[in-house]
Order: sequence, then structure tokens, then C-alpha cells
Amino acid sequence: MIFFPTPYPDELLYSILARYCKRSGNINNIHNIEDLFGTRNGIVSVEMPSKLDALIENMPVNTKYTADYFIYNHTLFPFYAAFIPPKRAKNIINEMKSGDGSVSYMQSGVVASSVSLNRYFMFCPKCIKEDRQDFGEPYWHRTHQIAGIFICLKHKESLLNSTVTLRGVNRQEIVAPNMENCRVDRERIYKDELIEKMLWTAEDVETLLGNRYPFKEPEWFKSQFRIKLIEKEYARMNNFVYQKRLKEDFQGFYGEEYLELVQSSVSFNKRCWLTDLIRDDNRNTYALRYLLLARFLGMSIDDLFNKQYKITKGDNGEFVSSIDAYQRLWDEKVKELANEGLAINVIAKELQATPRTIRRALKRMGIPEFKGCNKKSNHRYRQNKNSKSFKEKRDKVRTEWLYLH
Repeated sequence: MIFFPTPYPDELLYSILARYCKRSGNINNIHNIEDLFGTRNGIVSVEMPSKLDALIENMPVNTKYTADYFIYNHTLFPFYAAFIPPKRAKNIINEMKSGDGSVSYMQSGVVASSVSLNRYFMFCPKCIKEDRQDFGEPYWHRTHQIAGIFICLKHKESLLNSTVTLRGVNRQEIVAPNMENCRVDRERIYKDELIEKMLWTAEDVETLLGNRYPFKEPEWFKSQFRIKLIEKEYARMNNFVYQKRLKEDFQGFYGEEYLELVQSSVSFNKRCWLTDLIRDDNRNTYALRYLLLARFLGMSIDDLFNKQYKITKGDNGEFVSSIDAYQRLWDEKVKELANEGLAINVIAKELQATPRTIRRALKRMGIPEFKGCNKKSNHRYRQNKNSKSFKEKRDKVRTEWLYLH
């Protein structure tokens, strides 16, 4: 290439390439692809484009741009990859630089997500007008293309569908916005209470895109959420969560209508995304849902990534321990009671947990549950409670538990 357009603020890389195609003078789309990537087999995806190393190699001499610059500032990678493990994030970056793009979508969880992505490019009418005045042409803003964003944070204006599909029939055609494909035929009117929630989400998404937060393992976020749930009395220290109360308050905070709009309704009669997000599993969860839960729990995006929440004691905030330390102590107690041959319901009663929680803990630690009858187990338990060794162990453990609380 003998020239390359200067990127505009918050512009998608797809949009930058579309502006190149407008100015290239090429008649066929295939020639634009060849200019950009040095091959005729390239496909420009919107969210996480690939072959970026090849794009940099075809740039004008002495270009200042790098693949990393485009990935973090002009693609949706910082949003889709925000809550995935560091190793997987690195793999996606490598795929965007030199791969074909398909692996990036699979490893980011976009393909497996229950959230449907936008079908058309979205635009803000005031942004279109302002961009024409400031830059002489409109462009596609990346914050407007995320599923679940319905309003422009800058102008407080509802976003509208263009006539350009994000995944078009001709995948080698790169289309820039114009007055024809971004016509305002009808405005979208939302209730004030919905607009308030939309602005919250747009603000959090902009924060996520505008900051290069460190990648964390899933356990980091689950621990962060778990501690806040305990603090707000939606959970106990033994990992028991008051699911019904949590879901009721979460739905009351956002409203069912808004949760349906962002494809994040909560189910009261079966397991749902909110349950998965706070439990110890490896299910992929759409990034926007992390933001919804964080705001509900009063956690800023900066604190969610950078501040390790601790369990504290007293009004002075004196540090006691992390929740993981408590978990280890609780596991030891479960193991001790199980080794004494106590039944599930007896262990659950002693630890103020549900039998289901105890079964999960035993399975996780590889301990077979006691299969004897409850009467026998209760009799053995009563005998054991009166022994000197049991009382000594109980006093020791109770002292440790009081210190943790």
C-alpha cells in the first residue's frame, strides 16, 4: 500500500479498512484484499479480524502502526477476551496476528455463547453528523457494535440499525457507512428507566474497552464475586448461595424488561447464567454479564480487576483471611467428619450447609460418602461428641472459625 487512512477515535479496524477501499481506486473487492493482506483469500471479520501481521507488512514504509495497537484500540478483542484466562487470551492474539480467525471466535467463547450478536452495524445519528463535520466522513464506532449496547454514551442517543450486515453475503466486501446505509427512518424510543440502565452498561463497556486490564484466571473473578456476595449476605462462608434471594434482588435491580433486552434474564426454576457465573465451573459467560453482576454488587471495573477483595473483621477493616483460606479449613472439617463415618445429613447439620453442598465437596475431594443408616450415624455422632478428643478438636476448630469470622 502506498497510503493508509489515519484511524479515528473509537473506530473499528474494519471501518479503517473500508475507508482504504474507498480511496484505493480498485474496481474489484479481491484487489483490495490483496492490497491489504497480500493474498486473495483474506476475509475481514468485524469483531476480531485476523492476518494482522500481514496487514502491517503491507503498510507504507516506516509505518508507526503495529498489530497490537490495532488489536487493543480498534477491535472488540478487549471486550470479548476481558474475562478469559491469560493463556487463552495470548492464543487469540496470536491467531489475530497470523491465523485465519476462526480459532479466535471459538476460544473467546463467542461461538458457544447463548447471546446472539448484532446482525447489522449500529450507528448513532448524532455521531454520523458530528463525524462528517469533524472528519469529513462518518465511520463505524466499535462501542456501538457490541450486543447489549442500545445507546450512545456520548450523545445519549438511541442506536439504530444500518442496512449493512456484520456478516454479509460477500465476505470480501468491506462497507463504509454513508448517508444511504445509515438513514434515519424511525427513531427508537425507550422508557427513562431503561435508558438509565443502558447508560450504566454503555459506561462500563467503554471503561473496559478504554483500559488494558490484566488477564486473570476464572478463579480470580469467582473469588471476587463470592466475597462481595458474602459481604451483602447473599452467600455464606461455606460457599452456600441464597440463589432465590440473589435472583429476586438482581431482577429487581435491573428490571425484567431490561434483562430481556440484554439477553440476560434469570430463571427461578432452573440453572441459569447467573448461577454459573458464581459457581466453580469453566462455562463461558458473555463479558457483558460480568459487568451486570459487578455493578449490581457495587464493584467498579477497576476494582474487579485490580483490587483483591478480602474478608475483614470489625468496623476498622482489620484483615483476617482470604476466602480460599476459609475454604481449606472448611474442607478439612468436612473430611474429618466424613472419615468418622458420619452420614451426609449429619455433616450438613454440623456445618450448617445443605446435603447437596456436602456431596459436592466430598466428590471434589474424592471422598466416598458414608452409606450407613442415619440412626446409626447419629448414634455414632452422639457418642463421638462426648469424647475428650472430639471436644478438644471442636474447641480448636471453633477458635479458628471465630477468628476467621
